[in-house]
Amino acid sequence: MFNLREKYLEVLSRRNQLFLTLSIGLIGSLLFSALSLPLPWLLGALFTSTISTLSGLKLWVPTWLRANSLLVLGALFGTSVSPDFIDNASQWIGSILGVILYVVLVIPPLIYYYIKLAHLDFKTAYFSSAPGGLIPMAILGEEMGADVRTITLIQSSRIILTVAIIPFAFVIFGGYEPTGKIGTGGSFATLNFVDGICLLFVAIAGYIIARPLKIPSPSLMGPLAAVTLLSIMGELNNAEVPDLLVAIAQCIIGASIGAMFNGVQPRVVAKTLFHGSVTSIIIIVFGCFCAYLTHSILGLPLNALILGFAPGGFPEMVLVGFALGVDIAFLVAHQLSRYLFVTIFIPISIKAMKK
Repeated sequence: MFNLREKYLEVLSRRNQLFLTLSIGLIGSLLFSALSLPLPWLLGALFTSTISTLSGLKLWVPTWLRANSLLVLGALFGTSVSPDFIDNASQWIGSILGVILYVVLVIPPLIYYYIKLAHLDFKTAYFSSAPGGLIPMAILGEEMGADVRTITLIQSSRIILTVAIIPFAFVIFGGYEPTGKIGTGGSFATLNFVDGICLLFVAIAGYIIARPLKIPSPSLMGPLAAVTLLSIMGELNNAEVPDLLVAIAQCIIGASIGAMFNGVQPRVVAKTLFHGSVTSIIIIVFGCFCAYLTHSILGLPLNALILGFAPGGFPEMVLVGFALGVDIAFLVAHQLSRYLFVTIFIPISIKAMKK
């Protein structure tokens, strides 16, 4: 249960740091928006906050603020799911199995790379190789005696590169032209009060239900699942999340990702970041290849498959898919399958190897 007083005191004691972080993120968002770059409110904040942390600034975004931002996006994505979701889901079994096969195939060569070229121990290499799942891999790796700092750095660099490369790749190679669209075009002025309250209530209820069930990213998945359910039933059709709220949420999430490198000294960890970046590019390229192969076999949309196979940045890839007009339910199903498989398969397999 939320301790509001504790949160208030936390923000009060670090208000200058939070103000600096959000200001830096906002500057990047406005700059990227002015330059008509893809996902400006997310990537702009990510860019300036990452540069700032690597330059030595101490940035900070409270975890509950990021969680609330993900709640906004969960509600946004949920309202975009069409009532024919169930009819389409049966067509995705093959591509979901393709995502799982991709994870199984990509982990062994990454482990070999980290051991032979980065000179990591086996456990650290193993948990660093999993495509996605920064928090669970760091926690599990620490429990198994791996180097949690190295795992965090490698996984963080993978998320940042995935979020940064894929949208720009769509611009360069896919013909995607950023429209500056933030959400669905909703605003506070046009939002019906009753519809807005209902949407907020459903989103919060979804989070409250998802949290004790240990659903991954409950602040995103809970609201998304709850709002999606009502959208499939034909409810909440007139409710739209205001674009201003979506822009603020994206800016906060971008700044929070950049703050992952908080306190990192580039000269000290340059080697780790280099190997993390190299393997990230390898895994992204291999994911795109697997997506193309799946597209050739099953005939599913290539753009959606590329985002579905993307190795990290679950909320951010869904956000990219939203901007590209990809079926959000399709994307969530594939990203969630990858996430669940990694978080379940990795600990089971390493325990089996220990025996």
